[in-house]
Amino acid sequence: MTLKRQFLWSMAPLLVISVINLFSVRWFYRYLGADGYALLFYVQTFIGTFGFMDFGFGGAVGRYIGVALGRGDTVAVKAYWATGNAIAIPLLAVMAAVFIVLGVTLGPKWFNVKPDDILLMQWAFAMGGVGLFLNFYGQFWNTLSQAHLDFKFLSIVGTVINLLLILPAIFWAWLTHNPLIIIIWGVFVSLLQLSIFVWHARAHYGLGFNLRAASLQRLREMGSFTGKIFGTQLLNSILGSGDRLLLGRFAPPVDFAHYMISMNAGMRMVGLTQSAMGPVFHNTSRAVCGGGKMSAAEIYNTTFRFIFGWCLLASVWVIVWHPLLLRLWLGADIGLHVAPIFPPIFVAMCICAVANISGSQLAPLNRAGTSLVFTVISILASIVCVWAGWRMYGIRGAAYGVLFARVAELSRDIYFVRLVKAGGWLAPATWLHILLQSAIGLGFYLVARWTNGSLIMSVSLAALHFIGVALWLARANMRSEPSLR
Repeated sequence: MTLKRQFLWSMAPLLVISVINLFSVRWFYRYLGADGYALLFYVQTFIGTFGFMDFGFGGAVGRYIGVALGRGDTVAVKAYWATGNAIAIPLLAVMAAVFIVLGVTLGPKWFNVKPDDILLMQWAFAMGGVGLFLNFYGQFWNTLSQAHLDFKFLSIVGTVINLLLILPAIFWAWLTHNPLIIIIWGVFVSLLQLSIFVWHARAHYGLGFNLRAASLQRLREMGSFTGKIFGTQLLNSILGSGDRLLLGRFAPPVDFAHYMISMNAGMRMVGLTQSAMGPVFHNTSRAVCGGGKMSAAEIYNTTFRFIFGWCLLASVWVIVWHPLLLRLWLGADIGLHVAPIFPPIFVAMCICAVANISGSQLAPLNRAGTSLVFTVISILASIVCVWAGWRMYGIRGAAYGVLFARVAELSRDIYFVRLVKAGGWLAPATWLHILLQSAIGLGFYLVARWTNGSLIMSVSLAALHFIGVALWLARANMRSEPSLR
């Protein structure tokens, strides 16, 4: 299977969920109300601060299994998997309990929640902790399948699970108007997904829990790398949600809800590229030991060409057509309030989406320490810019603070490009591409302003803009490349 096909299989579930989310956000907002929608994301924001809870073992196990598979050493694969598994189960259970205690006691004191909703929030945090354990442990098994380059299986399961998660949740929101019920439904779906991963690993890789094969020697081997990954995760988790924690504390629930609508849409682009980072990470791991068919630079260039054009199209299209998009998506009233903050946040997240490539390759190249330094810079820039923007210009200033802080992500990309002698942002073709898509976007903007047409005319022009450029990008990405599996 080629690298691009691995991308497509990995991205398919997130593409499905992104399309569904385009329609579901409006319904969730309507059925839960601004307070209920905000409460749901208060819990999600706090969950984001626990992104370090596997202490880096998930990434370390995936990296070392990938290297062992590249060497064909199945004995080492089993030992690495068993060692990580033996650590993960009790560790994740303890961290989930800590999340529940902190969420129940501190959550109502930090976030803007009505007194009548405090008990509801506490139960939401309790069930969120259970879901957190299941999701993290499920991701552990997901990484095992990624290391085996089994992206077709992961795509099919991910698509089905996402449909099962969102569509019934819309029904529960309509029926109960209660965000807690949606969280409980998510716990059930996470348990189902974990069961499927365990069954598949036993049937196709011959790997179960394998706790007896755990080894202190393998733990020591993974120790240094795990520590570096943990440092990055810790900073990303605790401080990476700093903008949402600050706004959740000081912004009114309505402003926070509008900010999260914009951030949620932007994070869909990040999620799409993050799903493609599984192939990038594990193929780079194999390239390190000479077991891969592409070098780190070739993997980066292929991934950058594949992802950059689509992120640029999404950014330009949103800048030109966001009033129409938000009107059709959220309705005239909500869309009008979200419109000023939507473009800068979405464009910022598209930059993050592209930056995922270098971030995913630094660790396999044993540059996790360098990645940690850039993570610190990026997080501090984000917190400072968002807080300064909020203090000076309110929620709109916070949105542009998110955009200005992306300079740190670009810096990491440029460092990596120079490190492996790749192209990326430094390639002249990249900037010609930016100029061309910008010119196309400007042309459609001027035509739309000149015609000042009906809704049907505006929708037609917007569709022509997107479909035309998308067909061009699809044709450009149909180049052949070697099979990696």
